[in-house]
Amino acid sequence: MALPVLHYRGDMVLMAALDPASPAVFANFCGATGVTISVSNNMQEVQTGDCEDWNLPIQTLVAYGAQTVTMTINAQLARGNRDRILRWAVDQLEIPLRLHIVDAASGEIEYVDGIGMLGDFGLDGIGNTEGAVITTSLTIRFKTGVEFTNAA
Repeated sequence: MALPVLHYRGDMVLMAALDPASPAVFANFCGATGVTISVSNNMQEVQTGDCEDWNLPIQTLVAYGAQTVTMTINAQLARGNRDRILRWAVDQLEIPLRLHIVDAASGEIEYVDGIGMLGDFGLDGIGNTEGAVITTSLTIRFKTGVEFTNAA
């Protein structure tokens, strides 16, 4: 019997270039407690009949269409990110994001990069009386999808 080798926290790290003065400098997204990335492929369908035998049943041809990539980040609000995240939301900034697959072998995908547009932003726990941290949730859409970079 062979058990799978699973991924855990630290095996994949979300990074962001939140500093507008340094848009190419990525730092770990501090405070992240859960990140979900989703790829939605639009399917184009057309129904057509055989060109030579018109008695054959109609067939449905399917092809890939547009692609949408989204990400959801749940995090404890870190003071170092607070101002930058608020500005990302309110100023409608486009922020470079990177998912780093830490142990990618040569030829495997090591980085997933894209420009994140913040569609929804929420803060929870403001004024809480239990001493709990303030949390945030961010729903991001990648402007033009994502790009893959393979490990060397």
